[in-house]
Amino acid sequence: MLLYRALGSPLIRKCWDQLFTFTDTVDYFNLLNTSGTLFALHYYSEDSRWTMKKLLWTVYRTCYLMSYLSYCYKAYWMLRNWEYSTASANVLGALGLCSGALLRLIVIELNYPTIRKLQAFLNDRTYLSEDRWAWNERSKLYRHNNCFLVVLITAITVESLFFLARLLLTRPEFMLQYNGRVLGGSLVQIVYGMVTACWGIIYVLSFIVFYMLLAGFRLEMELLARSFQLLEGTLLDGLEHIITTNDQDGRQYWNKLQTTLTVRIKRHVQLLENLRLFRSIVAPFAFLQYYCTFGLIADSFFVVSFEGFTAYSMAYVLFASFLILESLLLCRGVEDLNDLQTLRFSYGAHGEISMHSFAELMQKSYSMLTFMLQLQN
Repeated sequence: MLLYRALGSPLIRKCWDQLFTFTDTVDYFNLLNTSGTLFALHYYSEDSRWTMKKLLWTVYRTCYLMSYLSYCYKAYWMLRNWEYSTASANVLGALGLCSGALLRLIVIELNYPTIRKLQAFLNDRTYLSEDRWAWNERSKLYRHNNCFLVVLITAITVESLFFLARLLLTRPEFMLQYNGRVLGGSLVQIVYGMVTACWGIIYVLSFIVFYMLLAGFRLEMELLARSFQLLEGTLLDGLEHIITTNDQDGRQYWNKLQTTLTVRIKRHVQLLENLRLFRSIVAPFAFLQYYCTFGLIADSFFVVSFEGFTAYSMAYVLFASFLILESLLLCRGVEDLNDLQTLRFSYGAHGEISMHSFAELMQKSYSMLTFMLQLQN
């Protein structure tokens, strides 16, 4: 026990310092990108060349693709031998989750150069670098984002383990099958179940990529707005001062004011340019998020209405709660950002991202639940 404490405590302190100690050179997204590599979202490396590690990681990611193809075949076989049952809903729900996660992964891969550019922009904290209040706010954001990431990934991992124990290793429809027959022994099913559970982690982790960018831009817009407010106060005080000073002091004051104002305006232009880039990649993700959430919540409600509230159906209730939280955070965050600037974020041609769209999603989900309960009766 003493040896464990002696070895464990320094390691824990080191990890804690890396996660929650903010410095001028710290990377906001280091933990996120490392998690993305761990769960096959994207291989994060500064070196674009192929290495043995990247090759092994690609093989590891291929396991996810193979599990997805197996669910495609299970769904095909099930539709050819259709039965109105919970097993059918389980297969369709698992396929829907994996498809949603795969589509999100594709969106991130296609836009990853843009995502890295936006991350690099937010990591450049030279603007207001001498302002203590700005430093404290950025420090809070760094700790909040890492805490949010750790809590959410831990929660979805625990939920996935619960899902693995209660469903993936006990229900035949979640096992590796061919033509309705289970293949392989216990070890095969454990590995297959773990890969299936990790699809849920990929689904949530892909959202955190956009959430952390959203939080970073919201803070930078707040810092910019505050800097203009402080400049306004300085301008009023300065006007009173230069009335009683000579022309030389007046010219120095106006030159300093012009330089400061140029820096503020340049920062505003940079933020708007990067926000336009961010908006272009949020639109397809938000579109997928809205409709995948509705579909997966509908499937979860179907299982709950069919099975009732049991230990079996609670896994679906927990995951539906994650989906609702994800939609709420995205809509709330975008609405807060919209209040700070003139750009508007939308689902493409399908409406604006806002709390109104979240309320609409909840209304549709409630209507779906009511319909399923009536259908069951």
